[in-house]
Amino acid sequence: MTRAVGAVAAWEYRLAARARWVLAMGVAFALLAAAVTVLALGTARGLGSTGIGPAGAALVNLGVLLPSLMGLLLGAGSFAGERDHGILTMLLAQPVRPSRVVVGAFLGLAGSLWTTLAIGYGAALVLLSAVARAEDVPALAALVGATFAVAASGVAVGAAVAAWSGGRLQALAISTGLWILLALGFDLALAALAPTVHLGPGGLLVGVLLNPLEAGRVLALLGTDLEGTALGPFGAYLLARFGAGGAVALLAADLVAWVVGPLALASRALARRDL
Repeated sequence: MTRAVGAVAAWEYRLAARARWVLAMGVAFALLAAAVTVLALGTARGLGSTGIGPAGAALVNLGVLLPSLMGLLLGAGSFAGERDHGILTMLLAQPVRPSRVVVGAFLGLAGSLWTTLAIGYGAALVLLSAVARAEDVPALAALVGATFAVAASGVAVGAAVAAWSGGRLQALAISTGLWILLALGFDLALAALAPTVHLGPGGLLVGVLLNPLEAGRVLALLGTDLEGTALGPFGAYLLARFGAGGAVALLAADLVAWVVGPLALASRALARRDL
């Protein structure tokens, strides 16, 4: 099992690492992370604040939006593209379980994306090192961890879409539309429904858990401020209901579910005989 998963993971990692669009988006992420950090640090100096607070908050949205899009597109191009070229059929003809193929592909794709994100965050951390304090380390770890988790969930969801789609273009189109829905449409829908339906903090929490991008954003913000002041009344409710540790565990478990669930769906799709 380990050998099969490792072979598929290594193969997918090499393919993703050689893709020009992955390299281009990785460079774009690094440049944007550096630019956002420089602008936030300039604003912080003008306000006389210290530490990485403003820069960390500025990096949260970038760390949620772009990596999730990269993950969705990377996952969407996996099984759908391999099916189009007949590689998937050949691979599944071997004595390898579909679930192992899915896990190996996920590890390879997620690993390549994490490598790209690590390089991008490296540029930002070099700039932040000039103002970072010891107490800022947990906030930085929460930011990077939430970004990696959101990126992994994007890869998993994209892989599930690819496994159930009829072709690569269809998978990419569905994944792009899904990202737009999660990144923009979901927030707009909640904002429109909240005054009329009276969702309240509990309903808002359900909405957050149903959206991996929002779960990652809240997790990153909670990591930068364990008192929840950055989240307003929702943060106060979250901490009063679950506590800091419980809230972090709940959000982390939700992101894990957003990885495991789609991978299970992808395994079920590949287990079909009509590939």
